[in-house]
Amino acid sequence: MRILLFSLALACLGFAVHWIVWRVRIPVRQTRAMLGIFTAVAVAAAALGAAGRGPLPAWWPANGWEWLHAMTFYAAAMLGYVVIYTALEERSPSMTLLSFVARDPVRGSSRADLESVLGGASPVEVRLDALIRDRMVDDSDGVCTLTEKGRRWAATFEGLRRLLGFPAGG
Repeated sequence: MRILLFSLALACLGFAVHWIVWRVRIPVRQTRAMLGIFTAVAVAAAALGAAGRGPLPAWWPANGWEWLHAMTFYAAAMLGYVVIYTALEERSPSMTLLSFVARDPVRGSSRADLESVLGGASPVEVRLDALIRDRMVDDSDGVCTLTEKGRRWAATFEGLRRLLGFPAGG
């Protein structure tokens, strides 16, 4: 139980640092910044534990095995948060419609109102802009090509898709 509490405290600290940084200035490459913050929090905690100066709280991991458990949970929780964040970072058309209908769940919304909410919003354009911003796709004169980083990610996902037996396609 104490390892769970330690991991949750570390996750809360990582989230707090992330929140503070975003209040000062939202980074251009948000996913990379979050991964850097969460990694730095874990490294700082490990360095503090390794320094061993003074008494540490009772809920602090006492040995390597406990550190492995704590860091495994912390990494899973933080990666889960990063995935959720990236899904919320750019609102999907479905989430936009659900949020709009939720504003007045009793009365509801007409089909025309729902169609007007998405007027002009292209989910493909939003995602393509994010891929260009993250330097995974290069857009030169209207022709999109994968960068080296984009090729590595595509190969990773294609390999995972084949490993899991999913059919080709999007």
